[in-house]
Amino acid sequence: MRTPLYARDPIVRGLVPRLVGMAPDRRELVPQEHRGDLPLTLLSGGHGMGRTAVLDALDASYRGRIPLGRVDAARVEQAHRLGPVAANTSAVVEILEQLACELAPAVPGAVRLRFSRLLPGLFAVSSWHRGDEEQQALARDRIARLLVACGLAKGSEGAEGDGTDWTYDVSERLADPDRRQHDLAPVTEAVVQQYFGRHARARAGKSVQEWYRNRSSGSEDGEAALIRLSLRFHQGGDFQDAVERTLIAAFLEDLADAYGRWQRVNRAPRPLVLLDNAHTEAGRRFLGLVLDHRAAPGPDVQDPLVVVATRLGDDAARYPDATARELSGLTHESGWERPVGSSPSAGLLTVALPPLGRADLLLMLDAAQVPLPRHLPSALYSLTRGHPQGSRVLCEAVIRAGQAVDPETLLDLPAEEGRPAGEVLLERLVPQPQLRAHLAPLALARDRAAAQVLSTAAVLADGGLPGAGLPTAARYLEEEHWADGPQAGEDGQDGAGGAGGDGSGARAGFVADPFLRALLVHEARRTCAEAGSGRGWAELHRLLRQHHEERGAGHEPDVLRHVLAVGEAEPVVSRLTEYFGSWPAGRWLDALPHVASAPHPPRDRWTDHRAEIARGAHDHLYAEADDIHRSVNRLLHALWYLSETYAEPMDDLCQDIGSELAFLSMRHPSGRAALNEAARSWPAAVRERRPCPTHGPDYGRGPLRGEE
Repeated sequence: MRTPLYARDPIVRGLVPRLVGMAPDRRELVPQEHRGDLPLTLLSGGHGMGRTAVLDALDASYRGRIPLGRVDAARVEQAHRLGPVAANTSAVVEILEQLACELAPAVPGAVRLRFSRLLPGLFAVSSWHRGDEEQQALARDRIARLLVACGLAKGSEGAEGDGTDWTYDVSERLADPDRRQHDLAPVTEAVVQQYFGRHARARAGKSVQEWYRNRSSGSEDGEAALIRLSLRFHQGGDFQDAVERTLIAAFLEDLADAYGRWQRVNRAPRPLVLLDNAHTEAGRRFLGLVLDHRAAPGPDVQDPLVVVATRLGDDAARYPDATARELSGLTHESGWERPVGSSPSAGLLTVALPPLGRADLLLMLDAAQVPLPRHLPSALYSLTRGHPQGSRVLCEAVIRAGQAVDPETLLDLPAEEGRPAGEVLLERLVPQPQLRAHLAPLALARDRAAAQVLSTAAVLADGGLPGAGLPTAARYLEEEHWADGPQAGEDGQDGAGGAGGDGSGARAGFVADPFLRALLVHEARRTCAEAGSGRGWAELHRLLRQHHEERGAGHEPDVLRHVLAVGEAEPVVSRLTEYFGSWPAGRWLDALPHVASAPHPPRDRWTDHRAEIARGAHDHLYAEADDIHRSVNRLLHALWYLSETYAEPMDDLCQDIGSELAFLSMRHPSGRAALNEAARSWPAAVRERRPCPTHGPDYGRGPLRGEE
């Protein structure tokens, strides 16, 4: 099966090869785009949208062929959150160290990178206060890694010893090594002198020291400038900010030196840096410093570094002058050019990774060895909304099954791990077990107030404080960008998925992302069967029904929705029949798909007869009911069944929806025109899995309007 990565070819096989100057799958030079100033490419997307997969593909294509460095900013960030950070490190320094270690080793046929400016700066800021064992251990390990990676010490096996010997020799250079005073300056002086004495030729060392002296006003010479650099770095705050800017300048100017005139004339492939999770504080800080340096007036020779970074979600306000391009437009050119007089963010080329389309899913299913149900690709798309990771896992499960698959069972198919695909996907998208357990029932709520009811009940059952879990869940959804509205589908559709589908983020529910909500509701059905008293499926919907009843007029559709969710269709039909005679037609039409969007009960407690009821097979059970009641019953069950992502919008059911609405139009006291319009427009909307058009400016206020 082809993975969703092929849909990202405009980046992997188009944009990046042109920026680097080398084909991704063969040793062949390609014309380089942007011979001077380079854009920094920032890929954005939600969880599972293939951000890391793009970096994986670029890593596999270019590692060992050009200088390549890769950093996960989230790991750097996490390491700094585990405890107090030593004074001789920062996220930017950690990133620079990792990049130097990965870019410096020789690559056959590529330019050798020697960080003559950056290394003395990193060594200087790594200096430790005498007597601080934690700082000294950090310096020892960092120096060991840099010595080996940059070819200043032999072999990786002796790296630890080299670092230990190196820092021991620094201590030996101090005038009084046994004193337990916490002096930093003498250590830094010894570190700087030892670095230049051992690892820099005289002329080159003087040139580097002069570079640091020119960037440090008031320093008499280069060594004094580096000592001052270390002292300011250890002070933190604004002083550390200035030092980090100097280190970024050293890094980029070292790269510019390595790619001199002849390398540029010969179109030597450029070095590549891959930065994952640039939305973290560490990632934003590093990107910001690179952008600031490139935007500042400086040498005529620009650095040759190609940077491809990824971020979770979208943060356009942070980069107001960035050039935004669609993925499909990158195949032949980037379309980027830095505007004159713009902010540093103009150095960015931002690309949002879109969902996959139905055609992509068809290609992914090509490996199936058995005939598949004709509706399966559409069911997959309706469920996943083109989510790349979800599509890949489910398509692999379908192919692995080796037999015809019922679209209804997609989330229950065994994944590669042997467990149900729905559980595997949910664990990948929400890694924390406690948070998954808390979010599953909350996905049944349509708004924050309703979620508060469920959260309070769950926490009280555990003996905790009322509502204590809701802020954590809400904050997680916002921080992880799950709180955005449903993503747009292909062909301009909103991807709401079936009759009664919700096209607006405000109406989408407490968990707004449709794919995550589908996984959580599926998990809620499974866990509710095993839950204790008060946490079963029926109990949760009873709480939500009572909540909306207490809210009064305007919330009747939500009340009926939660009644229907436990399988009690008859009282819902009776109440909708009553409302049909008393409500304006527009209000009634708006309420009907909302009620029909109710999740179905767990299968072990409920048998699905919705399609048969919609076709009139159960009409004989309602012999005493009038024609309107029976019509509403058929209409509701048709919409309820077709709201499922797995349901095939069969022609007869779609046509029957129009027929029932046309029949009801002759019996509404004042809404014939609105019902006739619905009879014409709803069948096509349901067939194409679009939300049913609304008709009611007279519907008024309430939860259906997203006013909560």
